[in-house]
Amino acid sequence: MPRFAPACVAVFMAVVSAFAQPAPPPVLSDLPPVGLPPTAGLPPTAGAMTTLTAPPPVTTTYDPGDGLTVSMMNGESKLKLFGQFSTLAVANTDRGFPVGAPLFLLPPPASGNRTNTFDINARQTAFGAAFTGPAVMGFTPAATVLVFIQNDNLTSDAYGFLPYNVFAELRNDDWRFAAGLMSDVFNPANPTNIPLLKLLTSGNTGSFAGSIRAEHFYKPDPTFQLTTQVALRKPIASVVTSNQRLIEDNGWPNVEARVAAGVGEVAALAGGRKLRPLEVGVSGVVGQLRNGAILAPGQVDPLARSTIDVWGLGADVQAAVTSRFGLAGEFFVGQGLGEYNGGIGQTFGADLRAIRTAGGWGEAYFYLTDQWHVHTGYGIDAPVRGDLTPTQFARNQTYYTNVVWDVSKTLQLSFQVDYRKTDYIAFRNADGLVFISQFLLKF
Repeated sequence: MPRFAPACVAVFMAVVSAFAQPAPPPVLSDLPPVGLPPTAGLPPTAGAMTTLTAPPPVTTTYDPGDGLTVSMMNGESKLKLFGQFSTLAVANTDRGFPVGAPLFLLPPPASGNRTNTFDINARQTAFGAAFTGPAVMGFTPAATVLVFIQNDNLTSDAYGFLPYNVFAELRNDDWRFAAGLMSDVFNPANPTNIPLLKLLTSGNTGSFAGSIRAEHFYKPDPTFQLTTQVALRKPIASVVTSNQRLIEDNGWPNVEARVAAGVGEVAALAGGRKLRPLEVGVSGVVGQLRNGAILAPGQVDPLARSTIDVWGLGADVQAAVTSRFGLAGEFFVGQGLGEYNGGIGQTFGADLRAIRTAGGWGEAYFYLTDQWHVHTGYGIDAPVRGDLTPTQFARNQTYYTNVVWDVSKTLQLSFQVDYRKTDYIAFRNADGLVFISQFLLKF
């Protein structure tokens, strides 16, 4: 900087000060009291006090194991952040597919060689957020996001990004409207299993896919509730995929519906659960799919394109027999249910016809204490053998028992033993044990 710069700055500041001298500070006694009318003789607009409203505070609360809640707009809007860290160890006496969380067992080799496997992974680690906003026309808006670090194809033993739930909703005491990636209306119940797959292709139908839905809740008194659900659902779930065939929708969505009745008052049960004594649901789905073989360049398709009708009928039940003991289960029958994990994940069979199938699962559970509970059950999926090609699955069964220890709200330890049996049309049948343990830390 030039040597004369400080002098120039000083002269400039002196000139400014001469022309802009501040007014002397007011005497406190001359000021009007806060909140009182302006001093007499002044125009009303000149002496009026302007009230500045401070923005509503933003508060945060952290409940270990239940997430971080950010409250905004005087509590009318809330954002909840949550997640879990999971480490899964899986040992198979016979080769399962996929290894990290088997859907079924692969045929044993004719040589008799051992096919036992072992896997440790953290793919059930998940992160999520739930937002609720101020009421709009009598409805509370909300949005939910839940993602796992599992590959988006569940048959892949690889890490990735798996959106599980991504949806928005409007809800009040009588209605709920929702759109996005959600669990299916058709057969929505799940057994208590450690793996994320939860007996899919082994008796547990239902998946998650893009859908829009409307629900109505009829509650004449605290001892009864009737829930009616209707949804339009994307026909292709693309959760468990196959590169052997090309499956596409036929230009219109699947239509799902369910009616469920809850009987008895909601009661506090062992383990901090809140359930009605009995809940029974009946659900169904109808739709269509198209199929054609994937061809290599220059190859001629030997099969005509096939369009099939997809339909399914299901029933689910939950019975809290006592505060500690209960039963749960689900049944289904239908055809072309591969995109709902029915028919052992198979949709098209011989001559590209729809595969007919039936199955279900049942479970009994007991809470030894509020922290220790045991679940044991069985699931089966049994397609009609006459609908299958020689290379397809004929039957898939799973017996399971698990013990869960809720050490605290943040820590859960669990162990599960499966006996699995997978039958084939032309290949050798497979059976074996699967041992699964999990370390789960919620935050």
